Amino acid sequence: MLTTLASLTAHASRQVTELGALLGLLGGLALVAGVLPFMRKFSLIVAGLLLAVGFLLMIYALHFGLNPYKVMK
Repeated sequence: MLTTLASLTAHASRQVTELGALLGLLGGLALVAGVLPFMRKFSLIVAGLLLAVGFLLMIYALHFGLNPYKVMK
């Protein structure tokens, strides 16, 4: 039953992967903003959370979903 709830279609798997990559990109940009002295602590916390959630979504989509980059014939 858990496998049925966690399974994703190829389209949903691609969307979740893209969302995870976007969150990872935003986390990287927040990490770069950590160079500024007045935003250091806040941006590092936000960057860590965004990177963690982004990579978690990518792992979830690739593990439970179909391969989103495989061409279906």
